[in-house]
Amino acid sequence: MKKLDIYKNDNYILNDAFDQSVMNLHILKKQNGYKSFVICGCETGDGTTTVAINLAAALASSGWKTVLIDGDMRKKNRYKRLNENVSEGLSDYLMDRVTLENVICETTTENLSYIPCGELIDNPVRLLCSNKMTIARNELSESYDFIIYDMPAVNAAMDAKVIAVNVDATILVSSIGETTKVGLIEAANALKEVKANLIGTIVNKVDMDQYSSFHKDYDYFQNERYAKKNRKND
Repeated sequence: MKKLDIYKNDNYILNDAFDQSVMNLHILKKQNGYKSFVICGCETGDGTTTVAINLAAALASSGWKTVLIDGDMRKKNRYKRLNENVSEGLSDYLMDRVTLENVICETTTENLSYIPCGELIDNPVRLLCSNKMTIARNELSESYDFIIYDMPAVNAAMDAKVIAVNVDATILVSSIGETTKVGLIEAANALKEVKANLIGTIVNKVDMDQYSSFHKDYDYFQNERYAKKNRKND
């Protein structure tokens, strides 16, 4: 099978933001042994898939063996970023059509594997609750340092909650100017109701200038601003 091409992000500001996320997940792994994470939006359109792909790629680039799982079996493949040339995936494994090994795809990013969603399923909840899903979780846990689940928005389907209660931690994705305060609260409460381990929120679609104003020294070393300070002290 041809390796799937993972888009490489060269934007320094975005990379800085994901580096902070990688550091936080590394700390959680070191302190608590966390390795499996659900990434899910509060509402549809929050950009969860973009966040999940970039986060998984950043973890892999740090040397961690990582697998990204597309758990959204409700959305058609033509709306997927990585499933265009993939015919089988998670749903096919859960329906006993293929082995788990046969749906794990290699990617162009070293240390990163990918499991596509597979055949479109109208209501995948029963499959996600099945013993086959438990077996998959256990096998992947033995083979990978990090497991990232890209799941549908909490307020759109119950799929994310099903997986969230069986992983180490869950991260919500919200987007500036799109996610409502009510939507964020409802999503967080829905996860807490099932006792999912919600550890925080990644705010997506932040304007670059806005991010720069929040983190004034993010480019301190890249722009050699320390050199200017040193010259003043000469």
